[in-house]
Amino acid sequence: MRAAIYARYSSDLQSTASIEDQIRLCRERVAHENGTAIEVYTDYAISGSSLKNRPGIRALLNDAKSRRFDYVIAEALDRISRDQEDIAAIYKRLRHADIRLVTLAEGEISELHIGLKGTMNALFLNDLAHKTRRGQRGRVEAGKIPGGNSYGYQIVRRVLDDRSVTTGEREIDAEQAAIIRRIFKEYAEGMTPRRIAARLNHEGVESPRGGQWNASTINGNRQRRNGILNNDLYIGRITYNRQRFVKDPETAKRVARPNPEHQWVIREVPHLRIVDDELWRRAQAIKQRYSSRWGNKRQSKKRLLTGLLKCGLCGGGMTIHRGDRYYCSARREKGTCNANCGIAASQLESRVLGGLRDLLLGNQELLDEFVAEFKREVTRLRRRQHGENRRLSRDLGEVERGISRCLEFITGGDGDPGLVRDKLRQLEERRSEIIAETKTRQANQVVEIHPNLPDIYRRKVSNLQEVLEDETARPQAVEIIRSLIDRIEVRPGLPRGRCEVTLVGALAQILGFASQNAAGPTSSAHGGTFLMVAGVGFEPTTFRL
Repeated sequence: MRAAIYARYSSDLQSTASIEDQIRLCRERVAHENGTAIEVYTDYAISGSSLKNRPGIRALLNDAKSRRFDYVIAEALDRISRDQEDIAAIYKRLRHADIRLVTLAEGEISELHIGLKGTMNALFLNDLAHKTRRGQRGRVEAGKIPGGNSYGYQIVRRVLDDRSVTTGEREIDAEQAAIIRRIFKEYAEGMTPRRIAARLNHEGVESPRGGQWNASTINGNRQRRNGILNNDLYIGRITYNRQRFVKDPETAKRVARPNPEHQWVIREVPHLRIVDDELWRRAQAIKQRYSSRWGNKRQSKKRLLTGLLKCGLCGGGMTIHRGDRYYCSARREKGTCNANCGIAASQLESRVLGGLRDLLLGNQELLDEFVAEFKREVTRLRRRQHGENRRLSRDLGEVERGISRCLEFITGGDGDPGLVRDKLRQLEERRSEIIAETKTRQANQVVEIHPNLPDIYRRKVSNLQEVLEDETARPQAVEIIRSLIDRIEVRPGLPRGRCEVTLVGALAQILGFASQNAAGPTSSAHGGTFLMVAGVGFEPTTFRL
C-alpha cells in the first residue's frame, strides 16, 4: 500500500524537531504494515486553524485527486487540522478519492472521529484563546504591558526568586522618547505627518522597525488607535481590549473589530509617561479636526495594475492618490523620492491594453507563428498521450493474463494455493493502479484545435477591454493579465508631465517579440506617454502609444 505522510507543528510547539519526530513515527508504522511511504508533506510553524496558509496540506489534497497514494497517515487528527469545517472538508475529499485517513493516535479515521475530535479540537482553540486573554488581563491589572513593545520603551527582564523571568515590564528609552516628544510638538505646531516623516528620514533617524519613517507610522488609524499620535501609553495609560481579532473564513486572515468602550480595561502607569497632558490634548484636537474629511476610505474594486507599479527612480511602490492617479508612495509618505510625476490609472490601463491589442492584432506573422506553434504542441501532446495509452493497455493485458494463470493454477488443483496468493494480490493491486491511471488520463484529454482558431484569437484580443468591464469575467481576466506582469516601472519623462512606463515580465516578452517582427512602429492617438518594453532576451524597445 502506498502511503503519504503528513506532519505539522504550530508556533506554540516552538520546535522544528517535532516535524522529524512525527515523520519518523509514521514511517515506522508504514514499514510495520509492509507499506511504502511515497511522499511526505509538511507545514512548518503554521497554525492548524485554517487551510488557506498551509501549502503542505494543499499539495497533499491536490495529489490525492490523481490517487498518487492509497492512504494518508499522520501522528494525530489535530496535526491534520483543528478547524471543524476544514477537517470535515479534508476527510470528504480523501473519501471521494478512495483514500483512507489514518493517525497513530486514533487509528483509521471515520465520521465519528471527525465529529467528536473536530469538536474537541475546536474547543481546545477556544480554551487556548480564553486562557491567553486571561493571562493578558492579569498583566494589565498588575500595571504591565500585555503585548509587544512600543517605540519609546525598552523591555525589562528580571530573574525572580523562583528563577522565572518577569514579563510585561517596560522602562522609557530616553533617546526614542525625545523623538516622540518632537513628533507631538511638530504636529501640534501644524506640521503634517508626511512632512515630519520626511524630516526624520532626511536626518537619518531610524523608524520603530529600523527602516524609514512613513506618514502612517505617525498618523496611524483612528479606529484601531495605532500609530505614534494615538498611543495612550505615551501619557502613562494602558488601554487593553480595545479590539478583538476574528479570522475571515474565506481568506483565513485576521480582521480587527472594535470592542464597545465599556469593555475596555484602563490602568494608569505614570512611570511610563512620555508626553504631557497639554501637548497630548493639542495633538488630539488637530486629529479630531481632520478626522471627518476623508475617513478611512478604501477602493472597493481592485484595479487591473494595482500592486504592480514601481517608481522608476527609487524602486518604491506607487499608490492611488487624488482620486485616480498613481504617485510614488515613498515621495508622499517618506519624502525620500524626487518623482514628481503621476499617471492616471485609466490612462495607464488603456495604454498597456491598447499597446498589447495593437501589436498582437497588427502583426499577421506573429499570429501565424502562434497558431503554428500551438498546433505543433497539441500534436506532440496527443502523440505522447496515445503512446502512454498503448503502454497502459499493454500492461493491463499482461496483468489480466497473469491473473488468469494464477486462477487456473488454483482451480486446477495443481498445487498449494498459498504459493500464488501473494502474486495474485500483487497483480490485482497493479491492475487497480493501471485502471486508476487510465481514468486520470481520460479526464485530462488533450484539447482539440478549433478550426477557426485565428478568428477566435482576434475576437478575444479585440474584446479585451469589454471582458474587463464584464463583472462575471473580470476576475479571471485580471488574474491572467496580472500573472504575465512582474512589475511596471514609471518614471518622469520629457517634457514635464509625461511618463515613461517600463513593462517587465512574460507579457513584455510577447510585446518584444511582436516589436521585433513588426513592419514599423505602432502609432496611436493616446499621445504623450512612452511604453518601454523589457523582457528576458530582448533589449528595451520603445513604442509611442
